[in-house]
Amino acid sequence: MMSKTLQGSDGTLAWIEAGSGEPVLLLHGVGMRAEAWGPQIEALSKTHRVIALNMPGHGSALLPEGSLLREYVAWAARAIDALGLGRVSVAGHSMGALIALGLAVTQPQKVARVALLNAVHRRDPAARAAVLARAEAIAGGEFDLDTPLNRWFESGDPNRAKVAAWLGNVDRKGYAMAYRAFALGDATHADGLSALACPALFLTGDGDPNSTPEMARRMAQTARDGRILVIPGHRHMVNLTAPEPVTAALQAWLAQAPKGQDQMTQDQRRALRDAFGTFMTGVTVVTTMDAEGKPVGFTANSFSSVSLDPPLLLVSIAKSSSNYKTFAEGKHFAINILAEDQRDISTTFAKPVADRFATVRWYGEPQASPILAGVAAWFDCTTRQVVDAGDHALLIGHVDSFASNAAPGLGYYRGSYFTATAAVRTGPEVVVSAVIEQNGAVLLVDDGLGGLTLPTAKVGRAGASATVADMIAALGLDAAPGFIYSVYEDVARGHQHIAFHCPCSGGTPSRGAFVELTPAALTDVTDQALRIMLERLSEESAQGNYGIYFGNQTQGRVARVSGETP
Repeated sequence: MMSKTLQGSDGTLAWIEAGSGEPVLLLHGVGMRAEAWGPQIEALSKTHRVIALNMPGHGSALLPEGSLLREYVAWAARAIDALGLGRVSVAGHSMGALIALGLAVTQPQKVARVALLNAVHRRDPAARAAVLARAEAIAGGEFDLDTPLNRWFESGDPNRAKVAAWLGNVDRKGYAMAYRAFALGDATHADGLSALACPALFLTGDGDPNSTPEMARRMAQTARDGRILVIPGHRHMVNLTAPEPVTAALQAWLAQAPKGQDQMTQDQRRALRDAFGTFMTGVTVVTTMDAEGKPVGFTANSFSSVSLDPPLLLVSIAKSSSNYKTFAEGKHFAINILAEDQRDISTTFAKPVADRFATVRWYGEPQASPILAGVAAWFDCTTRQVVDAGDHALLIGHVDSFASNAAPGLGYYRGSYFTATAAVRTGPEVVVSAVIEQNGAVLLVDDGLGGLTLPTAKVGRAGASATVADMIAALGLDAAPGFIYSVYEDVARGHQHIAFHCPCSGGTPSRGAFVELTPAALTDVTDQALRIMLERLSEESAQGNYGIYFGNQTQGRVARVSGETP
């Protein structure tokens, strides 16, 4: 991160620059400096050329006396030209957000996308009068440091002292001029929002009384391609007090292409495919009969349940597939979920083999969709709808019949196959839990610490599925290891944790008891990660829509659908 200056027609232009690649311009608020973007500069500069400007009177030369928002916007446009940035993504905070919006509205050829953090928009009369009064007081020489700091930060926030130092050292004339432009600029470019064609992010904290969530919503709804993020528990200085969610939002914003446009390069498409691959999925073979009664099929992991009532599922097929027309125009198809010992079948159906069924055992009535022998589960479907989806199409099917068994499914992760047994052997220590569910209740046992936990054991040589099966057998229940429900790293304990969802049809447990799946009934689960997982299970069981969690014991994400085939 390097501080730079340039002498030009506006006098001194000062900025911080870091990284290389597509340019990103950052604009700070009144009384701040480019350093206020520190966390974002560090993160975004890994993939982009980041330029954080110091506003006029805040490190860069003052504008002429009486300058208002339009003059600040014109200054920023000249800075873009002086630095040779071309078309740039612009993010602004507070006053910087007003400048960023002005650039996007008046200089659309210079702005690829715009992000407005803690922006003001058409204040109500009382709020406008209060801000104008503060502007007049500042112009008259009054300088109140504590009032804005108390409005922006909780007591004890470590960022408060740093921001206080910036405010204390600001050029008073530049501060007063910028504040007046800020006070009078909340509606200057508001009418241009409806014509804004580039991707636009509107972000604020739910505790910001001046740049309110309602303002952000109104702006996002007015813009053609607007998105909103309200960060709970934060106020006006979200880029400092909530650096991680703000940076993540800006990274997603930078990856967003304008609606109706595909601007991805080959490298970007490859990176996107890799990102899709971080979602662990099962592997299926989708089958049907062609017009001549011959079986056809392809490998896919872009499969998901859609609805229980009516029973619907979906899978995607590439339009470039030689089988695309057969499936898109057909009336039936089947989903075969491969067992973990059927990797060779997946490979066969993923390659351009003349007769993919020649070495595969399958069955089915004439004209019915082929069902492969030995699969973990199968679903025979009537095609309900074919939905266009870019270079793929989504086949939505009504489940007419199905069957499943206890065989573990074959997995796919980051471009490679895996099985539950093989996956657990790669870590130093792996622990498995059995989420044994019956009639809306889950089996909990004594954790030895005065609370409750799930049946849990370290994985032995036989593998994860066998370890869970042994636990269930010891408990004397009619259940079997089902799908993997959660995978996370327990950093504190130094092990990998895998939880299997295990439906139970009967039996009396030899230890523990079934506890109702409600938040109130789960309060005695002492392991926070397990308690949160069970609370999620409670919600998903009611909806019939399950997901897989992956991350660590404190944070991660739940995902349900992947969009690629092996």
